[in-house]
Amino acid sequence: MPKNGNCERYIDMKNIKIEICIDQAEHAHLLKPSNCHRIELCSKLKEDGLTPDLNSIGLVQDMGFEVTAMARPRSGDFNYSPPDIDRLKSDIADCVSAGADGLVLGILDSNRRVPRETLRELVICSKGLPVTFHRAFDHSANMISDLETIIETGCQRILTSGGSSFADQGRQKLSELVQKAGDRIEIIAGGGVRPGHAASLATETGVSWIHLSARKNEDRPDIDLLEDLERELYGSDR
Repeated sequence: MPKNGNCERYIDMKNIKIEICIDQAEHAHLLKPSNCHRIELCSKLKEDGLTPDLNSIGLVQDMGFEVTAMARPRSGDFNYSPPDIDRLKSDIADCVSAGADGLVLGILDSNRRVPRETLRELVICSKGLPVTFHRAFDHSANMISDLETIIETGCQRILTSGGSSFADQGRQKLSELVQKAGDRIEIIAGGGVRPGHAASLATETGVSWIHLSARKNEDRPDIDLLEDLERELYGSDR
């Protein structure tokens, strides 16, 4: 419900969850349950994330984290050729067999729309595991219509910056997506999320999950950044 004449709504910060993206299993040692509630595991984050080494899935789970595995066969755009689709299905099957807790994937056609039947096939390949449609969604030519397509095909989550380069700049669209989605699918805000705006981002948009790599100057999560984020969201006594 709006308050003070703006679009902010009451959000209990204790209910906001944090998903951290890493591309090396050993980076999970830098995380803790109070500032990471789920890990998205991939390889080659500098290429926006590709399918991870399968052995790393179990290694991260052994550290006590829920792991959603990226299934992405190549870098570049998300308009996949038939051989790409075959490889993507193979990657999904491999991640399922490796024991992933969920899958992260995305696909667009040549018109930058989500292809319903192909996505449905990918969800079926996921064998009932929760599926997150990743930030390919931010390149959609019609995000609201494709939101419905993604819901209809059985995905449980969408990772998005609201179509902007950074989630902090996409607040209006994120809020619209959250309202349109209702309880049918979970909207995760990701893209440049940082302490200083994370709490207000959640408050203004209504998202209950935020996603980040938490990197600053090095190719691994930054401990100080995560501690700042934890204090901002949950207070110093958590």
